[in-house]
Amino acid sequence: MVAVLSSVQVAYHAASVDVLAQIGTEPPQPPPGVDKFLMLLSWVKWGGVVLAIAGLVIGGVMLAMERSGARDGDGKSKIVGAMIGAVVIGLAPAVINQLAS
Repeated sequence: MVAVLSSVQVAYHAASVDVLAQIGTEPPQPPPGVDKFLMLLSWVKWGGVVLAIAGLVIGGVMLAMERSGARDGDGKSKIVGAMIGAVVIGLAPAVINQLAS
């Protein structure tokens, strides 16, 4: 009787391991409602691009005011910051896609 139970347990364990070890080959599917989230992300990216352009314009105005002597400020750092922000915004999708694959 013990041998029969033992063999049944071994067979059950072997079958369950085979079932658990099988991984589907179908591609991943997005969850429902992801379209709204992607639209929100595209709006955020659009806003980031607009802000980066505004930062470049503001930095250029500050740089011009510094050159004319009307103002002391950090126009160069604002321009560099806006450029770095624009690069990060542009590279974000490529970096995320590379990390996800």
